[in-house]
Amino acid sequence: REMRSFEGAFSQCEKLLAMQKELKTRNFVLERKISDLSTTTGASDPMSAAHIQNLEHQVKQKDEELAGLYKQQATNAQKMLSLSEKAQADAKLLEKKDMEIRTLQTASENGDERVMDAMRVKTTLEGENAVLKQEIESLRKNIEEAHKKIQALAKENQVLVERILKMKNQQADQMNQMNEMYEKALKLAQENATEAMNNEKYGGLPDKTGIIDKIAWQRNFDVQLPVRNSKAFVGHKGQASALAFDRRGRTLASCGTDSVVRVYDVKTTTLSDTLSGHTAAVLDIEFSDDDKMLMGAGNDARAIIWSNETKRQLLTLTGHTSKICACAFSLDSTKAFTGSHDRTLRIWDITTGGCRKKVQCGSAVNYLSVCAGGNIVGTAHLDASVRLWSTRDGQEVASWTDIHTRQATSVEFSNDGIYAVTNSRDNTLRLIDIRTYNSIKVFKDPNGKYRNSHNWNNACFSPDGKYVVAGSSNSELFFWDVKTGKLAKRLRSEDERVTGQTGNTTCVRWSPNGQNVVSCDNLGFVMFW
Repeated sequence: REMRSFEGAFSQCEKLLAMQKELKTRNFVLERKISDLSTTTGASDPMSAAHIQNLEHQVKQKDEELAGLYKQQATNAQKMLSLSEKAQADAKLLEKKDMEIRTLQTASENGDERVMDAMRVKTTLEGENAVLKQEIESLRKNIEEAHKKIQALAKENQVLVERILKMKNQQADQMNQMNEMYEKALKLAQENATEAMNNEKYGGLPDKTGIIDKIAWQRNFDVQLPVRNSKAFVGHKGQASALAFDRRGRTLASCGTDSVVRVYDVKTTTLSDTLSGHTAAVLDIEFSDDDKMLMGAGNDARAIIWSNETKRQLLTLTGHTSKICACAFSLDSTKAFTGSHDRTLRIWDITTGGCRKKVQCGSAVNYLSVCAGGNIVGTAHLDASVRLWSTRDGQEVASWTDIHTRQATSVEFSNDGIYAVTNSRDNTLRLIDIRTYNSIKVFKDPNGKYRNSHNWNNACFSPDGKYVVAGSSNSELFFWDVKTGKLAKRLRSEDERVTGQTGNTTCVRWSPNGQNVVSCDNLGFVMFW
């Protein structure tokens, strides 16, 4: 391409050189002729002078032509230089275009590869799409079948609803019959209770533990608040931790940091038996509902069950990894419940002594008790929460995490199973309606004198459910009216042995027959009110 650009210039330059050469030759010839003519002819020859003048004129013309050729040659040289520069620029542009062409060729090759890849992907996706279409079609058929099944189930459900409604109607009829039986049983319980009061001078209840008897108490007995501390004695060396009445209210048990359980005759307030077996402080004590067994739990992470008749040790329940603060029996006396600072509630089989269920509570258990219906166990916790659990499978039924601001020390149920009362180190008591799981009242001392100074200090209901009692510092007792929520009475012992020291109440119990309130404190005193 570069040669073709200069071919015209080279050709013209060659012609100019040839013409220049020819003109030089002719000019030389003419000059020789003029010289020869000047030599051979004289100036007098007019023809020779004219001829010489003509020749000189021709020489001059040829010189002018030669000068013109020189100018033309210079112009051509300039043109050749410009053409050379242009050729170099064209060469660079051509090289750039060649690089662009190579880049485009490479891109084209890559594009071809991408197109091939895209074609392969397209083929793969088309295959997958075909599979998905088949799956969608299969799913559509499955959905249609599911719709048919749903329709069939809806028809079956309608039939079941009709059956349930029929069963509900039948249950309603049965409930009406049970209500009639209940009224008869209530009337019989009233008659039996009246007879028992007359025979024993209000010394005990009928030997039953069902809710009917407890409701009969509420309807037919009027519990009177105690007026003074009638008797106080040292029950334990060191702290007296807890108290428990049997179901008749004739026997009282206490436990303490001296590792023993003591049993007293309530009527005479005398010691009848001492039970041993624990290797550390005993923190809680409880009778079974049939009054055949007595269970203690303590700092040695064990719970021991004794026979209430023979006072012999029957079972030792082991498995907790920290102290057991609370224990209780199921209403049918086939199971035991223990709550520990290892943050677990355990359900035990009394027949085998094995653990049926280990329930993770999330916080250390300070206290537990079983609802009058027997289907719920309540626990009070170090994290200020109160929880309810199913006694059947250990599932959580309800919980309250915001009713107290400091650790909860107890939860107790009323005899009719409708209410629960909680106690706390924040010096307040809460009344909870078990039917709605709502906290409905707060019991506290308007003068701020009530002080809960023990981690499992409890509060409990009177047998008729009209009052709640809790122990305070200085071994005092505070009584609240459940209906009004107001403080009804505040009692302090007149015994100089008690008043002369600063004791903190650890437990308080109202006897099942309503005649006695008994408390104990960290100084080891047991006090009857």
